[in-house]
Amino acid sequence: MNESEVTKLFEEAYKAKTDNNYWNQIFELRKFVTAEMISKCFELIDSDDLKSKEIGIDVLSQLGQDRKGFATQMLDKIFEIFETSSDEKLISKSLFAVGHNNKYIKNKHFSVLEKFKISNSTDIRYALTFSLLGIKRKAAIKILIKLAQDKSLRIRDWATFGLGTQIETDTKEIRDILYKNSLSKNDQIRQEAIKGLANRNDERVEELILSELHKENFGTLFFDTLLNIKNGEQYLPFIINIYEKYKNDQDINTEWLSDLKNCIKVLQEV
Repeated sequence: MNESEVTKLFEEAYKAKTDNNYWNQIFELRKFVTAEMISKCFELIDSDDLKSKEIGIDVLSQLGQDRKGFATQMLDKIFEIFETSSDEKLISKSLFAVGHNNKYIKNKHFSVLEKFKISNSTDIRYALTFSLLGIKRKAAIKILIKLAQDKSLRIRDWATFGLGTQIETDTKEIRDILYKNSLSKNDQIRQEAIKGLANRNDERVEELILSELHKENFGTLFFDTLLNIKNGEQYLPFIINIYEKYKNDQDINTEWLSDLKNCIKVLQEV
């Protein structure tokens, strides 16, 4: 693809009326991992035009597999935006960009990120959660623990996932919030928290798993917990009873029933 075609993609992204059309252009632009593309993206990020900044960030943040050569400079630009901009969309996009490159985050960055945990914007807090996934440092964990108590269900769910599954760090504070969320009324949050406790061999997991089995309202995430927990085969009688109860029920999701059957098969082979 020549320079004029790349320019056209940038123009189409700028003029895009729908998210789907916008991202189609961005995905195409990310295929051109060249010094010229990197330079162009930084030029857009440095511009005074809001939409141009967004395009530059969206392309550059996932340009190629190895971004070591420009990640530090990109993060410096993004953290300048955090200090100077109040635009919700730009900040959210920038936080997602951080998440895609968070292995390059420095300790000095966490004090800036921390301020977003009390943002009035759900989108910003959600993007903040993503930005911290997989980071084992205490500062990141502290923010995620706060987000795991957020009023937004989707933020609480993702932060619980981040603490429970994306890191192996095992502290009392992490276990406390996971246990608290294991009692949530929301199925997804509750089962994410149970999985996190199971990953840490928490002694309270057995009671929590039995409670879920009695509710008979679980899915892929819970199956994964049963298949990976120590001595998961002890729950076979309960799972088999549930399968026998629903195997001929025409109203039951067939995929769920198939997953349940597979779970039984795997545990029987342990």
